[in-house]
Amino acid sequence: MDTERGRQSAKEEAVLLALQNDMALIRRDLKIYGMKKNGSTTFVSESMTYDQLWQDALRALKKKFSSP
Repeated sequence: MDTERGRQSAKEEAVLLALQNDMALIRRDLKIYGMKKNGSTTFVSESMTYDQLWQDALRALKKKFSSP
């Protein structure tokens, strides 16, 4: 249950961060893509396991949106 709670928390934080930056997230298997308002998609992250999927996406989004 803690693993599920951690995944859910990371997912919610990743989705919120993406939305705050005008992007929706799309999951395709173990890959996460972002879709911008104009419909273009951009690769966000790829994970080795489902358990790490949203943590990896969140880490990649934080890195992407924190750089100047």
